[in-house]
Formats: sequence, C-alpha cells, structure tokens
Amino acid sequence: MAITKKLQSRVRLAPQVEAEVVEEKNERVARPSSDTKVVDGPRLKRFCQFCTQKSLPQYSDASALRRFMSDRGRINPRTRTGVCAKHQRVLSKQIKYARHLSLLPFTVRV
Repeated sequence: MAITKKLQSRVRLAPQVEAEVVEEKNERVARPSSDTKVVDGPRLKRFCQFCTQKSLPQYSDASALRRFMSDRGRINPRTRTGVCAKHQRVLSKQIKYARHLSLLPFTVRV
C-alpha cells in the first residue's frame, strides 16, 4: 500500500502502524487507523525571555543562569532554552564568566 508524497505530508503515521487506504472519487486517501496519532497543526512560537523583558543575562545572578544549564552542568542549546541567537551567545559568555568566579560549578560532583 503506497501512499503518495502529497498524502504523507498531511498524515504522519506511527513507525510500526499502517494506515487504511480508502478510495474515494478516484483518489487514494490515507486514513489513519484507530491507534495512530495524527500530528498536525501549527507549532507554538517560543519567544526569547530576554527579548520580552528587554534585559540581558548577568553573571551575578547565578540562580537565573542555572535555568539554562543541564543537571550535569552543561549549557543547554537554543532549541531547549528558547533563547534567540543573540542572547544565547551572551548567555554562554556570562555562564562561563560565572564559572571562573566560582559562582557556578564547571561540573557536578557525582
């Protein structure tokens, strides 16, 4: 059962589940089976926290900088933090500066 590329863009199927193909008006239409999730709709746009507040990250505010670090002490990427590119560069510099001043740890003790 081949689904055309046009239909693949509309319906995303679970990896091991096939859709039921129904013919309507000489067109093949893919209908998801009952246990298939259809992922459609717009994604929510994330706004940069620093742009909305019109502020910059400060090395002295260690508790705020910890939000942008993983539990292992690594700096989280933009995709996870939701910060714009400009502020992500400033953020990483401020985190590194706070590490050198011993306000933040380089690594977490295990």
